[in-house]
Amino acid sequence: MTEVRYEEATRTYEGTDIAAVEFVDDRATKRNFPPRLKVAAALKAELMKRGVITRTRPSAGDHPAGGDILFFAPPLVVTDADIDRLIAVAQDSVEAVLGA
Repeated sequence: MTEVRYEEATRTYEGTDIAAVEFVDDRATKRNFPPRLKVAAALKAELMKRGVITRTRPSAGDHPAGGDILFFAPPLVVTDADIDRLIAVAQDSVEAVLGA
């Protein structure tokens, strides 16, 4: 897999009850990762190894189709410490999959 800085490969979506991060190979052109890399599946597996259950959606094809997406839907009752852990685990997982 080509090393990428995850800050350059993300686009954030926020709503009232869910947040998601889309991972693309090139943020400027929104070019998606090749499907053979299975970025969404790798992210989900890495998060599961670290004790976080989440939902992902693989890329639906080339842009303008969406890229690989990682969804966050924490419980309605959650502590700051829970959110801090979720963010830390997600960041570590992204770095493990996409490189630092």
